Amino acid sequence: MLILCVAAVGAGGGVIAAHSKGEEAPVSASEDTAVDAVDPVDESLQVCADSWNDGNMNKQSVASISMAAQTENPTAYVHVGFSSVFPDRCMITVANPSTLFAQQYLQEGGASWSIAPAWTGSVNDLDESNLQWNARMTQDGTITVN
Repeated sequence: MLILCVAAVGAGGGVIAAHSKGEEAPVSASEDTAVDAVDPVDESLQVCADSWNDGNMNKQSVASISMAAQTENPTAYVHVGFSSVFPDRCMITVANPSTLFAQQYLQEGGASWSIAPAWTGSVNDLDESNLQWNARMTQDGTITVN
């Protein structure tokens, strides 16, 4: 069953992307006839980011803490992933490059997020897998997966 089909045509040619509920990975094709599979992991990370963005009343507070003490270009480094302890739960790691302070938030049941972080501490204490910054956070706390 076809869920979404997008077509965009620019000066360099056209791009077509389709998503289906089938077992195959969604594909995109461009005029140069190259076909790339969209990584299903990327889709699951986007689902986590969407859950954070839509179900988190505390996201602006998280952004404030994560961007504090930065005078130019306030930036929060973000890793969107899954908990190694609870692999069916999204985990958001947010870090401040000025203070080297980091916080991790674990998705609760459904699409809700705890107000209190599951962990806080130094960026240096994070597991290496959480240092792969794959997203960014705006000043209102909205996360966008790269």
